Amino acid sequence: MKIRVMVVEDEPPIQRNICQKIEEINSSFQVVATADNGREAYRYLQEHTVDVLFVDMNLPVMNGQELLHSVAQQNMKLIPVVLSGYTDFTYVKSAFENNALDYLLKPLKDSELKLLLERLEEKLQRQWFEEKAHRFEEALSGAELPQNLDRAAEAGQKYGMMLLTFGNSYSTYRDGEWNYPEIFRGLSLDEHLCRMIPQECFWVVDGKNANEKLIFVRKESGADVNRFRQMLGRLNYAPLTLTAVYYREAVELTDIFPVYRKMQKYTREHKIFLKDALLVYSPGNLIRKMGERKQELDRLLMQCQNAGPDQLSEVFAKLLKLLTARPVPQDEAEHDIRYFMFRLCQKCPGHREYYEIEHEVQFILDNYYTEEAMRKEFDFLFRDIFGASLTASGDKAKLAENMKDYLDENFRINITNQFLAERFGFVGSYLGSIFKSYYEVTPIEYVVQKRMEEGKKLLETGEMKIKEVAAWLGYEDSLYFSKVFKRVIGMSPKDYVNKGGRN
Repeated sequence: MKIRVMVVEDEPPIQRNICQKIEEINSSFQVVATADNGREAYRYLQEHTVDVLFVDMNLPVMNGQELLHSVAQQNMKLIPVVLSGYTDFTYVKSAFENNALDYLLKPLKDSELKLLLERLEEKLQRQWFEEKAHRFEEALSGAELPQNLDRAAEAGQKYGMMLLTFGNSYSTYRDGEWNYPEIFRGLSLDEHLCRMIPQECFWVVDGKNANEKLIFVRKESGADVNRFRQMLGRLNYAPLTLTAVYYREAVELTDIFPVYRKMQKYTREHKIFLKDALLVYSPGNLIRKMGERKQELDRLLMQCQNAGPDQLSEVFAKLLKLLTARPVPQDEAEHDIRYFMFRLCQKCPGHREYYEIEHEVQFILDNYYTEEAMRKEFDFLFRDIFGASLTASGDKAKLAENMKDYLDENFRINITNQFLAERFGFVGSYLGSIFKSYYEVTPIEYVVQKRMEEGKKLLETGEMKIKEVAAWLGYEDSLYFSKVFKRVIGMSPKDYVNKGGRN
């Protein structure tokens, strides 16, 4: 896209010379309008969009100072540059007060103009890139396109889309075991994409959920599903699983929100149990095959009769092998595991009923993505249900209290269920179950609530900026902190401050 320029100069020979030199020196610029007085220029700018305004200060009817002031007052999205024969300090001061990028003296040397145009091009490209990323974020939220959107520049622009999702994909995803913003930063997606396509041809944008990222690429960039497959193969994110959904059709800005929702739904329906996947979006119906495994499940359950915890763990390992021998959708695998555990509790009565462990089962399915990790969690669960009682009732209350005391003192550090398991000597799902039975939230949810309450107090004092509050609470990404704050408190940190700490 050409950079649109307007030149305002009252001397025709100088005006023609400036216009000619701009287009000759840098072909990225196009002079789309000229004017010989400030009022004519201002009327044009009220009805048309330009990117750069070259303006003389000594103009008839409306001078350059008045024109720049009017442009600034109307908050017009353009970059002013002053070309003048006057060195008066008042002119220079006025130019920069009204957002001029530079103040150059006539006659302008070609070398000076060349450097100026390079600066303008770099600044505008960076500005457009950031604005486009912001528009993508707005589109993902379902917001209407802004009134000041340059629809002429956006017309015909088409993009490829790919949704990356770590772990499970749920429309109401909550903070859990994994620090997804930090994991995404460690992937350096921008660096990997730069090896495929020019940097100005792609954008990496946060999804609505913490475990999501979206990649937008210009359709003409040449990026296709095979190149994305090669890029994803170079990423290291163990022990998590990554599901990537590639949308084959070109998408316009107005289509992004409905397409994003389709891709989220497609991820939920097609995510592969304990495996990475690059999926090409296809609107066809998914064929379910859960009935084919029911006989296998019932045969495994027969092996559980009169079995102890160790034998049950071995049978469960066979179940995991059955569910990973070929690609099985996540929701099918979860259904089979819940069915297995429900029938097991019926056939082999233990210390706890199925309804008492249902939350723990789901927690394991939501937060562990390797056979080894899942086996370890279920091994512990089998010993708790069918072995000797691991913890007496009084001991459980003390354990929950000890965890709460520890979290109250250490909520600013990165707390995970794996960290708590190593600290307290029990697997994460068991600790989470005990903690929730006494405090109605999981340990991770408690840490988030604690951080937000402390964040409110810090914001109310007015002594720290939002970014500083985020860092003090343990959030390296202040934007992520703002998202969590808004979800928990009901408004953004900025709005909370503006309302004087009232929510």
